[in-house]
This record gives sequence, structure tokens and C-alpha cells, in this order.
Amino acid sequence: MNPTEIYDELAEIAAEPFDATEFPFAFASATDGAKSAIAKLRSGSTNRSDLPGGVLFGKRFHFAPALDGMTDVTLDQLRGSKKTKTSKPAILIATDGEMISAEHPASGDTLHCRFAELGDNFGFFLPAAGKERYRAVEENPVDVKATGKLARLYDALTRANPDWGSDERRHEMNQLMMRLIFCMFAEDVGIFPDNQFSRQLFTHAGNKGEEARETIIAAFQAMNRPKAKREGLPAWTGELEYVNGGLFAGTIDAPRFDAVAFRYLREACDLNWREINPDIFGSMIQSVADPKQRSELGMHYTSVPNIMKVIGPLFLDDLDAEIHKAWDRARGLQQVLDRMSRIRVFDPACGSGNFLVVSYRELRARETRILRRLEELNGPGSLTMFSAIPISHFYGIEIADFAAETAKLALFIAEYQANASFAEVFGRRPAALPLKDAAHIRTGNSLRIDWEEVCPPPGEGDEVFIAGNPPFLGSSFQRKEQKADLAHVFSDHVKSYAAFDFVAAWFFKASHFIRQRGARAALVSTNSICQGQAVATLWPHILSDDLEIFFANKDFKWKNNASSNAAVICSIIGIRNQSNAPKRLFDAELESVCDNINAYLVNAPEVYVNASTSGKFGLPEMVRGNQPTDGGNLILSCEEADALVAEHATSQTFLKKYMGSQEVVRGQVRMCLWIEDADLALAKSVPPIAERIEKVRSFRLGSSKAATVKKAATPHQFDEVKVVPGAHSILVPRVTSERRPYLPVERVGADVISSDLNQVLYDAPEWCIALIASRLHLVWIATVCGKLKSDFRYSNTLGWNTFPVPKFTEDQLEALSASARKILRTRYSHYPATIAELYDPDKMPDDLRAVHRENDELLESMYIGRPFRNDTERLEKLFKLYAAKVKSLETAPKKKRA
Repeated sequence: MNPTEIYDELAEIAAEPFDATEFPFAFASATDGAKSAIAKLRSGSTNRSDLPGGVLFGKRFHFAPALDGMTDVTLDQLRGSKKTKTSKPAILIATDGEMISAEHPASGDTLHCRFAELGDNFGFFLPAAGKERYRAVEENPVDVKATGKLARLYDALTRANPDWGSDERRHEMNQLMMRLIFCMFAEDVGIFPDNQFSRQLFTHAGNKGEEARETIIAAFQAMNRPKAKREGLPAWTGELEYVNGGLFAGTIDAPRFDAVAFRYLREACDLNWREINPDIFGSMIQSVADPKQRSELGMHYTSVPNIMKVIGPLFLDDLDAEIHKAWDRARGLQQVLDRMSRIRVFDPACGSGNFLVVSYRELRARETRILRRLEELNGPGSLTMFSAIPISHFYGIEIADFAAETAKLALFIAEYQANASFAEVFGRRPAALPLKDAAHIRTGNSLRIDWEEVCPPPGEGDEVFIAGNPPFLGSSFQRKEQKADLAHVFSDHVKSYAAFDFVAAWFFKASHFIRQRGARAALVSTNSICQGQAVATLWPHILSDDLEIFFANKDFKWKNNASSNAAVICSIIGIRNQSNAPKRLFDAELESVCDNINAYLVNAPEVYVNASTSGKFGLPEMVRGNQPTDGGNLILSCEEADALVAEHATSQTFLKKYMGSQEVVRGQVRMCLWIEDADLALAKSVPPIAERIEKVRSFRLGSSKAATVKKAATPHQFDEVKVVPGAHSILVPRVTSERRPYLPVERVGADVISSDLNQVLYDAPEWCIALIASRLHLVWIATVCGKLKSDFRYSNTLGWNTFPVPKFTEDQLEALSASARKILRTRYSHYPATIAELYDPDKMPDDLRAVHRENDELLESMYIGRPFRNDTERLEKLFKLYAAKVKSLETAPKKKRA
């Protein structure tokens, strides 16, 4: 069930006479309980409540009936229940049929409302259905109610008119829905007096809607003409208002209404549309046309706090500073107003207009604040103007037609509400009709459209701010059409673009739009474009020599309030023409002013870390482990290896320990067949080994890769064999959890074969372990290497070979080696605890934490004579060292070839 369906079910319960014995089962059904589970609950077989008349539905809810006026007392009893404490239900609920008292035990939040308001508070009860609760939905349930009614209307119309659900007529269907929403909103806020639209509609459409189509077409045609030019239309259309503004321009048609669709239309008109929130509603009604999106109806949209993280540093904070500075000077405030009147906001991936709506609303709020202050400074009645911030200064591009139409409507609603607020303060407002301006929303592919055709470049004194949340999509998830879009944007400018995230194209086009103009851009992005090799291949083309990053919000989880939405780690990056103005870096709740923000989002020189096949700072060679590509036939469990040796003792010669990343981190043990060419005949004399070798050969021959097929000639060996250790190996897993305070590293003997899931140092000195196990190395890897979701992805060429180290003395290297041995000894003293267990940040042993801290202090003192204060200082030093090394290599004389 989606939230709208839950609302409907709860509202229906609230409308029925209260029955204390039936309520908990009806509530279970309304919150998406399975019929079979409710049947068992009703029979008592699964009800474990320890309260009289109570019902405990697993981890969903614990209910108890209350005596009249005693819901609070009963809620206390539910809190104190032993079964509540052991089962930990998501909701506690007590009711006497008049009042409801409820609580989320996890958060302690409570609800006290009338029983009749059960449906209106559906958001509070979403956890009982296994859905994440979001307060904004609770505070404005009309958005979800309206969306649900529209979804039912949409479905009923497309069932009755299958052609209206086709691609050919989708635009007309979308326009119909937007026009209907406008009319319903206009009635409830008084733009249309006396409910003129719905009154005429239901008067002339027939009892079951048999004439609804003709009535709606006539009404829409009338609204598109001044009253004096409505010849040929029914007389009753004469009282309908003239709307203009392009809302009813173009084709006017409507589908046929059957009785079901007409009933849903009537229900939608009966709602109070006055309280619609355009920030949320715009995104919500996108799901009307797409049933697949309705599982998160009312829960899936870009939150206002996230939007403010973009538009605040982009332009609002600057305006606020100007307002504060000019607060006591009327002329200064007027100059701020003049500036605001020339601001344009452009979202080149606008969706349903969230960024544009919030930007418009925030600008209008500041304008009202300034005008009130001007009246205080100049005297009452001195104000002679309406708003100088028209919605025609807001521009967007959106590929989905329905969302584009929604954006136009959301901005109109935002404008009306802003004018209503203006009237509350100043006692007057501009006429709502006919509409004079409209936002410029273009339907189409933003990567194929010339942005300057949509949003004209800024002239003298004008400012354009590009803001938005373009789509994120890694290269492996891009469809053929999206790869073609990337090629369209990059092919003439960038050689290696195939691995870029889809969002990179918007940054690239934004940089071209703002270059040498009065414009700035700030976009939300997956953090992948500020990590790994993508930085060096993408950002030089974005920034070139004349643009800069002037603010950034580093890695944070993007929350769009969808209960099933996987966490997306994002960054917000603002770019502008180079300036001496301050640059701001946000990291969690901390803000710092920077000299420079480089493409890794670090206060450090503008330098790009390129993968290197050799160590730039003289570190020992690190290579990827051995890749089997064997269909699993060269790898054995310990049990399989023991059985093989028990049956064929000779096979012991060909078995070695096999360690991938999981074996390193979790202490797992596997074995592998490791057969030298000279021993092949002996190995094949063991039938089970010969059988495995043949399976490897068959597996490789079946590959679509020519290189793998070639390796079928040597099926007794791993596909990729790097280096076999002489004495020992140092293993570093290629992917590791971001939760661990240090990177995992392990030293193993020559009897261990590493898989390709590790990076490996063969017979390297022990001090390498001290480097890898340091906080300093972790922050470098976290910054310059890519991530897999939020986990660190360790790269030998990009992370190890580029890691900046000072020139160590022999004494320093010995001290680091001793520190490495101390870390390993301390770790081994906790055997059989694994690295995963020892480096759990909540359970890390004190002695292990202490030796790591000592290692950090030792290593960091070799860099600056003392420990670094924080990770920011660590990265600043590392990037300075790297920049200096790059410069020295560039200026070093080239060696002549022999």
C-alpha cells in the first residue's frame, strides 16, 4: 500500500462507528497488514499483548482500548508493558473512540488527536506499515489526499479512454490534469468567485458525467478568451473568468467521462486546495501519471532543506549580507531590490519545479522584508510598488512532459501565495487574473538543447543563477540513449568521457553558460565526480583557467524521504568566474572559508592526481592480486581441500592458502590450486584435480573475451598471475567500509596466494604497514580514490603510487617498522578476533586504538613536527606536497635517450 491508500483506509475507519474489539484489526489492515497475519492475530494465536483487550501485532503496533477520557493513562500502560519492551513495536496506540493517544517508542514522539482525525494524521502511523515517517507529510496531508484523488481520476479516464493513455495523447492528458488542478485551486483561494467552475461543471455535465467532456471543453475555451470574444460558446460560460497566461492556450480537448471518473472528479473538486504546498505538491503529482512511482506517493521529493543547501550559498546568503549591511539605509535597500529585480534563476533539469519554486518564494520573502523596512524608514504609505520579481524570470528544462506542466502550475501557485502574503502585509495585491507572466519551462532533453535559447544570457547588470539536481547515473547503468547524450556533450571537447557519471554533462554545460558572464551555477551531484580518475579527466575541462569552485558541500547522504530509497552520497558544487571573493567549504555542520577549493573539494592547490604506474614518492611497487577467472574450479573450501588430500596425498603439493578481501577482513579461510608448469603432469595424475583443470578450460573457452579464451591453453594456472612472494606479502583489500577508523592491512607468508580483490606489496619493508594503517593514508585514499557507494575503494596506481611522503631517514623508517610490528602484535593478542571485529569503531579495543594513535603521532611528526589537528589539515599538507612534486617533475630536465 502507498501512503495515499493508507490515508484512505484510516479515514474510512474514522468515519465508521467505533468498535474497540474491531478497531485493531481494521487498523492492521489499513496499515498494510497481510490478511493471513491478521486472521492469526484475530484468532489470538499471534496476539501477545499483556493488556486487557490489547492487541500486539509483532513489531508493527501495540493497541489497547481506553476508558472514556483515559487515553493518556492507557498510553502509559502501553509504555510500561513488558511485551512492548520485548517486541519493540513501531507504534503504541490507545483510543476510546473519541480521542487517540499514540507514540513512536523509538523516538518518543507522541500524537494526541480526535478519533475523527485519524486519517489526517496518517503520516504518524506510517511506521506501522513499515514506511519511514516524514513530518512534512503529516503537517500537510492535503497534498497526499489531492494526489490520491488525481491518481484515481487519471486511471479511471485512461481506462475509459485507452487512447488518452497512449504516447500520442499523453501531452493532452497532462494538460487536462494541470488545467483541472488550476481551476480547483483558483476556486478555493477566491480567484474564481462563487465556485464558478465546479458549479457550472456539475450543473451542465449530467448526473453521471455524460456531458462532462463537452462541458469541460467549453469552459476551457471560454477561459482562454476575453469575455467579449466568446461567440459560439454556451451562454453559461459568460461568467467564467478570463485566465490567459498560456494555461489554456493550444489544443483544448477532453476525454469521455464515465460514472467512475466523474465521481473521482467530483471528489477532487470537493477537496480544499487552498493549503496546497507547491514545494511538495509539484513533485508528488508527477506520480499521478506513473503508477510505478505511487509506492512512495507523498514521500519522494527533494526536501526544502536540501534545496536551501544549494541556493543559499549560490545567491541567497549574499543577498542576506547585503540586506543586513543596508538595513538602516533606504537607498542601500532600494539598491538590493533593484538587484533582485534583475536576478533570473535557471534549473536545466527542473523536474516539477522544486528548485524554482523555493527560489521564487525565498526571493519574494526577502523582497517583502525589505519593503516593510522601507516603510519603517520612509514612513507609512510610502510604498508605491508591487513585486518586482516576476515568475517570468524563472526558467527550466525538463524532459518529462507531465513534470514540465507541473512546474508551470507549481510556480503559478507559488506566485499566488506570495501575492497573498504580500496583501496581508501591505493590504493590496496585483489582480490575479488575467495572468500576465509565466515561467519559461521548456520540455525536452537538456543535453541536446542550447540553454541560451531557453534562458537568455545575462546582460549588463543582470545575474543568472543555475541551480538544480540533475540525474545521477553511473556509466554501467546508462542506457544507449544516455551514452549518446554524453557523447553529444563531450565528444568534441573531451577524449575520455565514457566513464563519467551522467550528471557530469550538466556541470560541463553550466560551465560554458556562465563563462565570462554575470552568472553562477550550483548543482547537486553524486560524489563520484570528485573522486578517482574522474577528477583529472573531467574538471580541467570544467574549470579551465578562468572558473573556480566557490563553494562546496562535501559528502552527505541525500535524503528525499522515500522509505525504500537507497542512500546516495552526494556533493553540492558551486562554480563561478574567478574572483577574490571568499570561498566556502561545508563539511557536515562545519563551514570554513578557503583560499582555494580544488576539484577534490579540499582547501588546497588546484592540482589533479593522475594514476601512476610507478611510485611518485619512491614507495615500493604495489600490484593487484592474482585473478583466477576459473568458474570457481581452482578455489576450494577447507573441507574440499581436506577431502582431496585425504584421498590423494600428492595433492597437498598443489594447495596454497587463498585470500581475498573477505579472508583478510573477516578471517575466512579458503584454499586454491597453484600448479607450476613443471608440475602439470603430476597434478593431472590426480583425477579430481584433472577434472577441475578441464572445467577451467571449458569455462574460459565459453567466454566472450578473446583474452580469456586464450588463457584456456593454460587452465591449470590463474588467468592473471602477478608476482609470487619470496618471503611475505602485505595485503590491502580493494574495498573497505567507511566506518572503520583505519584501512585494513595484513601481512601473510609465502604460502598465501592473494586474489585480485586485494592490492599487494610483495616482500616490502614493514614500514609500509605503518603508512597504510595511518589516518593520513586513509584520508588520502578517501579523497583521491573512487568509492563504491560510501565504502573506500583502494587503488594502487591512484592511491598508493601517488601518496605524498617526505624523504624519510633510515632511523625514521626503522621507527615506522617498529610501530607496524607493534600494531600487528596488539592485533594478534586479541586472536581470534578478526579485523572486522577489531576495527568496528564501536568495539575497537583500547590498546589497539592506542597503538594506532601512537603510529599516527609518529608518522605525522615526520611531516610537520607535530600531529595534525584534523583531517582538513592532513589533506592540505598532502596536496601541497603532491603539487610541489608535480611541479618539480614538470621542471626537471628531461633525460636524453641513448
